[in-house]
This record gives sequence, structure tokens and C-alpha cells, in this order.
Amino acid sequence: MRLMRRLAALAGAAALAASCAFAAAKKEEPAIWTIQKPNGTTITLFGSVHLLPEGDAWRTKALTDAYAAADVIVLETDVGELSTREMRTYLSKHSLNAPGVTLTRLLSAEDKATLTKAADAAGLSFSAMDGLKPWFAALQLSVSYAVTQGFHPDQGVDKALESEGRADGKAIAYFEKAREQLDMFIDLPDEEQLAFLVLGAKEILERPDELKSLIGAWARGDVAAIDELMNRGLDGSPGVAKALLEDRNARWATVIRTFFLKDRNSYLIVVGAGHLAGDDSVIAMLRDAGVEVEGP
Repeated sequence: MRLMRRLAALAGAAALAASCAFAAAKKEEPAIWTIQKPNGTTITLFGSVHLLPEGDAWRTKALTDAYAAADVIVLETDVGELSTREMRTYLSKHSLNAPGVTLTRLLSAEDKATLTKAADAAGLSFSAMDGLKPWFAALQLSVSYAVTQGFHPDQGVDKALESEGRADGKAIAYFEKAREQLDMFIDLPDEEQLAFLVLGAKEILERPDELKSLIGAWARGDVAAIDELMNRGLDGSPGVAKALLEDRNARWATVIRTFFLKDRNSYLIVVGAGHLAGDDSVIAMLRDAGVEVEGP
């Protein structure tokens, strides 16, 4: 269960697995966006980092005010669903290679050597990963490496706000079900899964401080830097970028326009920071559709 919680934390921002990534804000604090609804209520969007060191420096006044005003907190997915017997069985079925199929057989000698070195840096062994599906190995590698760098899934912004929202009696909503999020990885073609795995391994070896760079850009509200890191990190895996970022952003923007803008609730939407950066972000899609969004 501990590993599954870690995987769920990263799956919500899968771009972080390869490297992640927000025009720069005027203040040195995480960026925040607001939509003023015609009836006087609001929609606030805040970028989460799902893996953080201990501490809560991200609790800015703007976020605190948005939380207080929110009737509904909207997150990517209900991580708690992964604890059900049904989901554990489903994950077990789709995380292991078929008998006789191993990463050793699927990877070139050069890519296997790269993955072996990255696994060592993440405190793993290649042999322990050899029977895993490439997508699952990629997530395990990325989360394990982040943990060795002092980042903790339990310290993520979304997890903290979800817990507080429940305690305060706020409604909690999700854009996706846990299975839908897993299926985005499971349904990737084999070649995309392998590219995702190798790309993540290379990032660990070639840019070992990339996650720290992300945290720094996010903490100072540098949307452009997050977008740059995101694009660089996923250039080698366009299928992953489309499935995990562009397609999801389009679905979420549609939900916001179709439902959230038309009722009387105030919303606080907390999703991975990478979903709010760049030309294909939720913010850009809303603005392209004619929605007035205040913020960078």
C-alpha cells in the first residue's frame, strides 16, 4: 500500500516522472489563477507539486483565501480508490510482464545499462524491476528516486488540502477515477512505455537535480520555467505528453466550462503544476474558449 500511495502521487503528475515543470509572477510565490463567475462566486486554480519536502511554505495568503471561500475542492483523482481489493487486483494484473517477457529482453544493451545505473541511484536494483511492465517500472523508478532526494508523497499540496477539506466539511470532487488514471499508462503502446522508462532513467543520470529545479520554479511562480522544463522532459515521448497532459487538460477545461462555470459554487481546483503551464495547459484552453482567467 505504501508503494501504491507513492505511485498514485506521481501518476497525478506523470510529467514529473521524466522531468516537470509555470509568464513569471510578480511575487516570489506559487502562481494562482482566478475566474470571476457572473453570479459572484469564483473558480481558483492552483498548481500542486505531488512530492514535496516537509513544510508548508506554499500556503500563501491568496491560496488561504481561496480555500476559505471554496465550497468544493477539486483534485485530479481519488487516491484512496487504490486501496480497494478491486484496484489492487487490477494493478497487479497490469503491472507485470507476461511470463518470459522481461525488461532485459525489451531493452537494448545500452538502455539496460542506463536503467541499471538509474536504478542504483534510486536505491533499487535492476533485477527487482526486470519483470515489471515498462510504465510501472518508470513510475517506481521516478518515485523511488524522488524519495531518496528528500521528497515525500505525504507532503504533496493536493493531499494536504484534501485532508483539510474533509475535516472542514467541504465537498471534494475529482476529475478522474483512479482506474482512468492508471489506464493512461497501461494503454500506452509498448514503444511509448519503453521510451518513457528510458527517458526517466536518463533524466536521473543527466539532470539529477531536475526535481529540485521544478520545486524552485514552482515556489517562485515561474510559469515559463515550468513550461520549459516540461517540454524538455517530454520531448522524447510525445505519446506520453499527449495522453498524460494535452488530452487530460482538454477534458478538464471542458468540465470547468460546462459545469463549474454554470452553478453557484465557488471552487478551488488543485492539479499538478504542469497542467497549468504552456500553450496546451488548462489555463490556455480556457482562455482560447473565451473564459477570462486572471493570473500569469
